[in-house]
Amino acid sequence: MSMPNFSSENTYLNTRRFAFGAVVLGIIVFIAYFQALKLQFVGDDWIFIDLAGRLTLPDYLAKYFDPYAQTAWYRPVQGVLIRLGYTFFGVDPMPHHLVNVLIHLATALALFVVVSDALGRWRVGFIAGLLFATFPIAVEGVFRTGVIDPLVALAFAISIGFWLRYLRGEQSRDYWFAFAAFLVALLSKEISVTLPVTLFLFDRFLVAKPVTLNRLLRRYFWFGVTGIFYAPIEYIVTQRSVFVHREGYAASAPLLPNFFDYLSGLAFPWGFFPPASYVWLAFVSIVLAYLVIAKKQVALMPVIAGAVMAFLPILPFPQVSFRFLIVSLLATALLYALAFDWVWQRAPRGWATRVVGWSALAIVAAIGSAQVTQAALDFGEFGRVSRVTYRNVWQAHPTFPDDTYLYFFYPPVPGPNLSGMFFTRYGTRVTVGATDSGQPARLRDHAVAYVYYFDAQGNQREQRVETELTVRATPAPPLTLAEPIRLEGYELARARVSRGEAFLLMLYWRARAPLAHDYTISVRLVDAAGRTIIEYFKEPRLGAAPTSAWRADELIVDAVQLPVPSDAAPGAYRLEVALYDAATQQYIGIVDASGTVLAERMTIEPVSVVE
Repeated sequence: MSMPNFSSENTYLNTRRFAFGAVVLGIIVFIAYFQALKLQFVGDDWIFIDLAGRLTLPDYLAKYFDPYAQTAWYRPVQGVLIRLGYTFFGVDPMPHHLVNVLIHLATALALFVVVSDALGRWRVGFIAGLLFATFPIAVEGVFRTGVIDPLVALAFAISIGFWLRYLRGEQSRDYWFAFAAFLVALLSKEISVTLPVTLFLFDRFLVAKPVTLNRLLRRYFWFGVTGIFYAPIEYIVTQRSVFVHREGYAASAPLLPNFFDYLSGLAFPWGFFPPASYVWLAFVSIVLAYLVIAKKQVALMPVIAGAVMAFLPILPFPQVSFRFLIVSLLATALLYALAFDWVWQRAPRGWATRVVGWSALAIVAAIGSAQVTQAALDFGEFGRVSRVTYRNVWQAHPTFPDDTYLYFFYPPVPGPNLSGMFFTRYGTRVTVGATDSGQPARLRDHAVAYVYYFDAQGNQREQRVETELTVRATPAPPLTLAEPIRLEGYELARARVSRGEAFLLMLYWRARAPLAHDYTISVRLVDAAGRTIIEYFKEPRLGAAPTSAWRADELIVDAVQLPVPSDAAPGAYRLEVALYDAATQQYIGIVDASGTVLAERMTIEPVSVVE
């Protein structure tokens, strides 16, 4: 396996060959991804559709272009494309999926053209495009309409293609096309900061034309300027990112295991089957090292290095997701195409070789396509299950009045996803909130409100919010505790519930300083005689937010459901809320400004149980 010397003598891809290859690739991609066109929105797709439909255009543009408004990443190109998709297609998922499939096809075609043009080998380019089109390992990136990775891969391929043309002929037009594609990639996803390094490696190891230092600095000047302007934007976003503060994106992640898992996925993109995948990775690594070191095939270095650099920025995520490999798979497709071509050239000449060679390639493509189709079916089932919570509600409520609010206690899917689901059915008449929003519910800011929770058997339950409550809290919040914690307030869905239902209480806590200990939330239902009927006794957010992990001044929304026993006597009750220290077996007192303990618990009354 080798790459030819890069020179102006390479044969360009002619129109007839490109047309033939494009038709074949198009047919194969649509066969492989036909089931993907039937998918619903999944995961973050719902969030993006929700934002596009609920926000005004100025607010929407600020959401994606203002770095201080970001809570995850800085991807304005993604935002623009999603808004355009919503404008033209609305909430019908099929055309959104079709766009993603077309982008994937365009990337395969771009790889076909770039490789054929650069190497002067039509067969290598076509095989690379075919393999990339049918690799099954990263298909989730194509299945999710809100994922930008397919577009980033296309921008990478276009940028590299025009860069190679520029290095060959030094036409300014090619330079600016390559630079424009880089900007699109950079404003689509952060991993694109590695693209200029990849372009430099192609420059020095593939082309390797003599060039002065001054000329080299001028060549990469605009890339450097872009990096200077982009760095502070990325710094601002990172400081606010939920991935850094909540999702575990950090250098403490299992970087080395993640690294080898991603490499294994690249080495064998038809599946990830440890330990066999690690054995294959070792074999591939030895072959590539032999070619680069022993055979002096240094032209392979930018391909290998570019593939690795493209996934390095995602290593600090605590979990591996192979959809992040779409860009790196461009290199995998090229390397396997070169290997196939190497075997082809050394096989006996004649029609039998051609038949066997193309048949083998067809089998590989068929296997990959079948895996893509099965993955789409599996992904569709995953999406169906994720919509159960939403489906239960709309089946019970075919319509809602204007200004209806639906609030979910610890839903199985994120609250923003549910908001998007309900938007696609009810439009802006319905607003959705959930305990994972980190904001007060404000149940009574709407004309109608419902709270949804899950009982001990996992059944989804609905409770309509009482518009007016006559309960009082003693002492009245906000309350300062003997530890640096404040109880900012509370909300109660209903003061009157039936036996077998639950009192639904939201407590809003805030740490005034970092906490060293883990405390427990105690909420109990007490009758008129002072007997405890049932007690809730858990760490905040069902143990998911221990107090030692609270950040100073962060609002913690703790939702408590206190089920009323079926044999509870009808009548008046009260709720008692306290914070307990298991280490000292003492309750943390409520104090005044001087530090004097006012009470051990906050009492909410009257609440009642009815038949």
